[in-house]
Amino acid sequence: MIADKFVDLHARNSGLRDKLVAERDVVLTYALAALVDGGVMIDLAFKGGTCLRMLVFGSSGRFSEDLDFTLASDQPEDDVLLRLVEVFNRTHHGITFTFDEYYKTDDNTSFGGDVSYRHDWNDRGHFRLQVSLREWPTLPVVARPMQPQGYFAHLEFAPPALRTLAPIEMIAEKVRASFQRVKVRDLYDLHRFATSPFDADLLRRLAVLKLWQVRDPFDPELFFVRLRDGRYDWEDLKRLLRSSERPEPEEVLRSVETRFAVLRDLTDLENELIADAKSGWNEPLAERLRAEIRVLGLGFRSPE
Repeated sequence: MIADKFVDLHARNSGLRDKLVAERDVVLTYALAALVDGGVMIDLAFKGGTCLRMLVFGSSGRFSEDLDFTLASDQPEDDVLLRLVEVFNRTHHGITFTFDEYYKTDDNTSFGGDVSYRHDWNDRGHFRLQVSLREWPTLPVVARPMQPQGYFAHLEFAPPALRTLAPIEMIAEKVRASFQRVKVRDLYDLHRFATSPFDADLLRRLAVLKLWQVRDPFDPELFFVRLRDGRYDWEDLKRLLRSSERPEPEEVLRSVETRFAVLRDLTDLENELIADAKSGWNEPLAERLRAEIRVLGLGFRSPE
């Protein structure tokens, strides 16, 4: 593990209020390298807030504290879980990981748990790890380089390229999450992505499909109502942002409402799939939408 002073520098350069947020950011880089070294990353697609920061937004993105993946291989899920347990019950470059309490949901939609860690100057760290089993990635999973960070020069290894969901597919999952729950981190990620160029029609199709896959019919008007009615924990978000960054709630909401207004422009096929979401039996209909998504995905490159 890199020296305390370099994490101090990372925290200062990032304008963080809490040094341990910077420390966990560094440790997650070690954890991802351990997954690559352990041969487990080949079965996973990295996604979520940490992935967006490390591979898409870089230093301009918010910090995160978890590792989220989708299973993206035909390996038995129990085998992948056992290999994760093996990777995170050993010492990796001076960090001793412990992963002895893990779960698999009764409905077989995910597995994961809390990974504890210790090193020379912190013996009480932990992060959450989750692997989704709900669906196969819709767009191709490719290896992407990590965005440069100042502390990379002090690592004992070269930061690895990581297999990830396409950035626009990650944002579609943020739309799904924001439709189903109230979490300020999801809202902020949508706000941050709103400043990037993206194919709005591709995003809308992905969001409709993502919600169909969890048997929840997408309602664009309800999506925007829930955004406005949400009771967000803005103080929690501040911990994960530069101290100089003070997002105004109204500005964040307005940017999402404006940039994602295209979610209202549903096609006939999308409306048909939404109507089927409660039963979820019309797989040929879903495959027609997937085909449209793949065609659009070939024609547009998401921001790297």
